[in-house]
Amino acid sequence: MSDALAIAILCPTPWPPGGDLAWAVEAQATALARAGHRVTVLAPGIARADLAAGRALLARAEAGDAAALLAEPGTPLAVCAGRAIRAGRVRTVAGPLDLAAGLEAALRHGPFDVVHVHEPLAPSPALTALRHTDAATVATFHHPLAGVAFLGPLVQRAIDRVDVRIAASAIARRAVQQVLPGEDLLLPAAGGDVGTPPGGGVAIVARGRDRAGLRFALAVARRLPAADRGTLRVMGPPEAPWRTRAAVPKALRGEVDVVTDTGPHSWRRLLADASIVILGTAEDVDGPLARMAMSGGRVVVAPRCSEADELLHHGVDALVLPPFSREAWTTAVVDLLRDRAARTTMGAAAAAAVPTEDDAAASLVDAYRAAIGRHGDRRADPGTRVVADLRVRPASGADPARLAAACRDAGLDVVAIAAPDLEVARRVAASAPPDLTVIIGQEIASSDGLVVGLFLTEPVAPGRTFPETADRIRAQGGVVVAPHPATGDVPATDVLRRHAHLVDCYELVTAAAGPAGLEAGRAARRLGLVVSAASVTAVPEALGAVGVSMRPFQDGRDFVDALAHADLVRPRRGRRARRARSRAAGDDS
Repeated sequence: MSDALAIAILCPTPWPPGGDLAWAVEAQATALARAGHRVTVLAPGIARADLAAGRALLARAEAGDAAALLAEPGTPLAVCAGRAIRAGRVRTVAGPLDLAAGLEAALRHGPFDVVHVHEPLAPSPALTALRHTDAATVATFHHPLAGVAFLGPLVQRAIDRVDVRIAASAIARRAVQQVLPGEDLLLPAAGGDVGTPPGGGVAIVARGRDRAGLRFALAVARRLPAADRGTLRVMGPPEAPWRTRAAVPKALRGEVDVVTDTGPHSWRRLLADASIVILGTAEDVDGPLARMAMSGGRVVVAPRCSEADELLHHGVDALVLPPFSREAWTTAVVDLLRDRAARTTMGAAAAAAVPTEDDAAASLVDAYRAAIGRHGDRRADPGTRVVADLRVRPASGADPARLAAACRDAGLDVVAIAAPDLEVARRVAASAPPDLTVIIGQEIASSDGLVVGLFLTEPVAPGRTFPETADRIRAQGGVVVAPHPATGDVPATDVLRRHAHLVDCYELVTAAAGPAGLEAGRAARRLGLVVSAASVTAVPEALGAVGVSMRPFQDGRDFVDALAHADLVRPRRGRRARRARSRAAGDDS
């Protein structure tokens, strides 16, 4: 692979761009192309001519002309892979069936090094289309999406195919991890080139549908002395700009220039003569126009909110004030208008804290190369995920060969054997085939209740207290499991609470709990608990009713780390195990 990458960017909103996300994708594609990469944007289209051109390119690719979908170096290529549909009076979204077929064809036949999907939880088939590509995959989350918690089980498998996850802000990262736990790389969104140095005027940004912010910002502007404020421009919500003009007080109507929001070109006009930008709402603080203002050295005045706190945390020298406090805002803006040195200092600090489009593109290419490396590792080693049933309790006279065959039939790569007698697990491990890893464990009746120890080399005597039992498990490099309450006389809640530091994982998912148990386990993982899943069966035919999909591990400590990032699953019966075993886990003999 050469230094120049062939990149496909999947945009869930219609093309040509008509909204913030598509404009951000357009700017990103342009910056990547400027750096010498071959960038193809795949998006739903609006115009018939664009759809016809896109379908022609897809047809050429399906006919064997793989280069049909590749852009020339330096210039992005936009391919309308399906039709957008209208959702409401002013909003359009991706047409699911038509776009799904187009994306699948493009990803199956396009010779891309990396495929990058933006806002994967948006209403679009882009995320599920990733299963049709052999390229490395990247996903970027831009905004927290309200009401998507119920989607977690549905999209977790699709998200697991993504090699690198990116969050455009710390707020987005925290919100996404509540729904889809995982590792997210923080790459703040870029600003834009304003094209002119700061002037002496004021710009008001109130693009949200809630017009309270617009009315408040205009009320502040009305109180500014005419001799100090200079040029005054306002941008309201993109739909019905006449309503923004109607909201301007009569005292200002001859002095205010209302700029219609038509994208980055209109943003530059709004900011051209401004040195101060008043942001009406929290939605405006986290928007692309605010980032363009900051990257252009403008001082932003924002309401106190989590988005504004995030700006301050990342070194943006912004003026953050109590929401809807006219007196405080008026005083602060007048002071800034009269103090050019303060404006210059604050504007320079803001510009330094926001990445340029070229800097953001360079960071993104680093993420792409990391994704390509991870993807190559996965392809080189198909066993990068193993499926495990983490507690089976066979009887002392169980047939080890029959148990191993049942593990294969259940699609298991790993099984943890934990009976009251450690020798049971040792016998199973000794007779297991090379493609089955056996974790040697024991059910231990402590004086406080049942405890499970995994990765043991020596038996642990019953009858000791919970902390004494846990210490003896850990002394062998073992793992302490708090078993499910329905599977035995487990330690009381107050005992587990007092000695939580000794518990490595909690067995919260069992076969008896059914789908509700899987959901409870996923919820516990989102709260930070390390959760295991086990059939807890003595019958070979019931093996693998529930389990976990996890990366391979080397020892007990590595097992706990891998389990913290595992997925709770119901293994597919009959799936062939994929990973060879060098020796039974927990047995050094």
